[in-house]
Formats: sequence, structure tokens, C-alpha cells
Amino acid sequence: MDPKDLLKMLDLEGKPPDAPKEAGVMTRPGAETDPPADASPTALEVDAWGLRRGRDLVAESERLRKAGTDEFAAADFFSVAFDPDPKLAASCSDPRRHQFVSQLLDTPEYHALHAATRLDDTAAGIAVTHFAEQFSRLKKEDTKDHAGGAAGGPGDALGEEMATLRAVGRAVAEAGKEVGELHEATAALGMGPGSPGSNDPRAVAELFKRVRGDPALRRICELAGRFRRVAQSKQRMKTTHGLDDVVGVEPGGDVGRLLPVELAKLAIPELELDTLRRIAEREALCREYHAVEPVGKGPVIIALDESGSMDGAKIHTAKALALTLAWVARQQRRWCALVAYSGDSGERLLPLPPGRWDESRLADWLSAFIGHGSDIDVPVREMPRMYRELKAPTGVTDLVFVTDARCRLPAGVRDTFLAWKQAAQARLVTLVIDNQPGDLAHVSDEVHSVRSLTPDSDAVGRVLSL
Repeated sequence: MDPKDLLKMLDLEGKPPDAPKEAGVMTRPGAETDPPADASPTALEVDAWGLRRGRDLVAESERLRKAGTDEFAAADFFSVAFDPDPKLAASCSDPRRHQFVSQLLDTPEYHALHAATRLDDTAAGIAVTHFAEQFSRLKKEDTKDHAGGAAGGPGDALGEEMATLRAVGRAVAEAGKEVGELHEATAALGMGPGSPGSNDPRAVAELFKRVRGDPALRRICELAGRFRRVAQSKQRMKTTHGLDDVVGVEPGGDVGRLLPVELAKLAIPELELDTLRRIAEREALCREYHAVEPVGKGPVIIALDESGSMDGAKIHTAKALALTLAWVARQQRRWCALVAYSGDSGERLLPLPPGRWDESRLADWLSAFIGHGSDIDVPVREMPRMYRELKAPTGVTDLVFVTDARCRLPAGVRDTFLAWKQAAQARLVTLVIDNQPGDLAHVSDEVHSVRSLTPDSDAVGRVLSL
């Protein structure tokens, strides 16, 4: 008996058994790759709110509609960005989307982006747009490959996986860039994490649209982010005194200083969310401590030269510095004001109290530019009047002038300003860009001549450490 006869006798010819078929049921080629009949319309486990958010995003965004994104895809892309712990569904009616989302969840770049978008409606909405556009591009590439006969080969599955990874990489990179711009803009204009109004998605979205549509405003916010990082470092390096005595109660978000009544509310389910909101917006009741050497800190006033010679990069950098100083004042719970001045040709005053700022007025102030000038392009003569008009609170005042002019001050103007400065307990620090200070040296407590306002310069660091 030869080997063939033996295999035949033992029914070991190496052929798999025929698959059982129901009588009268015909199967088409490729049916085994179809999703199950009970497959989910979404690639993730999405609740009713997530589905509604997907419908709203498609209705609101022309870019999503242009990309051909339906409500289920939008719900998937929003949930993967917004939900703290997105869960992949067992199957999806769109296997390609299921593969895209699955690959997205596995990349470390996504997890870095997710840290900035989770529970942030505006940031997640930005990410949705980029995920949807790259997924639409991926499906168009698939259609071209199928039309060209590329599908079905031995390397087709591997090719699809590589194409998906490339699409995921592009989506995460572009979303991360725009989400970063969102956070820079909102932090610069007083709506960063923990600030009053930061939980208002509509206001944040409107603010970001305005920044994105104004190149000058966008540049100022970008520069303000660099200055703010230097300011954070300078503020940490300052010598601080210990906390000695509880002297009262103040609104804040420091968990370590919360009153017992606020901590108790966190244990009550009906009050927990409202208490967390007030902590996030620094409105919870906290103990107020007294330092070893209390110093009554008054307002911070930043006056910028808006003469024609400051146009362009100079004024953008100066306004970014002013925004950062306003942020420092806010962290110290100090009243602040921004002043734009150009000789006798006009002025623009903007008070910024420690609470929520008027973001629209702040954006208007940053976008405008006077563009005239004279011999005195900082408000030495007008500062006493401005101080009254702004209704600045009393206390030790930090005053900062930024100009590129060599000022000439008449003796009467100089003496009047020095008398007001002493009465208001004001300390003036002047930054002169690419010029000599002139007579400003006689009225300033500190004067610095700098080539440019770079964040790493000693003069800028000194101002940011107030």
C-alpha cells in the first residue's frame, strides 16, 4: 500500500470539511468580512448624550459636513477626545472607522493629546474636525486603491493598516497643534484652566475663533505663552514667608485651604458637582492667611507706547508682555490696568479686575493701534489723571512703562509726576527698546535699555518678578 492509498483510507487528504449550509441560503463572496447584523453604529461605546453631541457638531460645523461625517462618526471622534476613558465597541457597522479609532487609541501621541482634550468641550470639538478630515481622506484613498485594483492582494491588510496609522498620525499632529493654540489664546486672555469663565465652552470657542482670525492677536497670544512660562519661573524663585495666622476667608481654588463646610459638600452627591465647579473657577471659600511681613499690594499699571515707530513686532511683543504682567497681577489677586498711549494723539484705558475679565474688550484693546506720536510717548503728564479715571485702588503700585522713544520731560511735568508717584506709593520700572531713556531716567526707580523684549533677557525677567 502506497502513502496515497493510506491517506485516502484514513480520510486524511488535507482538505478542510465543507462548511454547513442552511438549505436554500446562498452566500456571496466576501460576506465573511461583513460586520455582524447587530453591529453598533459607533466604534466606541457612546451614550445618548454623546450621540446628541455628535448630531450637534455636524449641524454646527461646515467642515464636518464637507468631510462627509455623519452623526455616528462625529460622536465617535468627539467621545475619543472628550471622554476620560473611551471604550471600544466589539464591532461597528463601519469596520474602517472601527479600525481607525482602534489604532488611534493605541498610539502614545493620542494619549498626550487626550490629556489636553478630555472633559474640555472646545478642545475636543477641535480634535473632532481633524479626526474627521483625516478619516475622510483615508476613505478616499481606499476608494482609489480599490478602483485601481490594488485591493485583495497578499499585502492588502498590511497596506490598510499602514495607511490607517499614517492618517491617525496626521490627525493627532494637526489636532495637537490647534489645541495648543487654543490653550495659549485662552490662557493669555484670562480664560485658562482654573480661571473664571473657563467652563463656558461657547465663550471659549468664540474667543478662539476671533484669535484664529486675527494674525496680530494670534501672534500676541503665542508670545504671551512664552512670557508666561518665564513669569511662572520667576514667581517660584521669589522669597516667600511662612503662613502664620488665619485672618479671614477669601474665594479661591486651593484645596489645602478649603473651609470644612466646602469639604463636607464634596461628600454630598447633590452638591459635589457644584462644589467642584466653584473650586475650578476659584470661587470656593478658603482660609486667608497672614504672612510674616505683610505688604499692602496695590494695583499694577502697564503703559505701552503706541507711536508709529512701535508698529509691528515691537508692539506685539510689548502687548504680550503686558498680558503676562496682567496674568501675574491676577495670580496675586491684584487689580490691573492696561494703558496704550501715543503723545497727545490719544489713549486707550482698560481696567482688569482680579475676577473675570471682559475678554471681548481685552481683545479689542490688543487688536487696536494708535500709530501717532510726539516727544513724550508714555503718559508721564497724564498718569495722575488716568489713575483717577481708572478708579485704581490705593496701595503700593507697580507701574511699568514700555517705549522706544528718548523722552524729553519739562521740569514742571517731571516734578508733578514725582510728587504724584510719592503720594500714590508707585514704583516705576521703564523698559526702553533700542534707544536711550533720556529724561525717563530721572523719574523711574529702575530703567533698562534693551535691544528687544526677549523673554530670556534680564530686564524682562526683572519686570516679570514683581
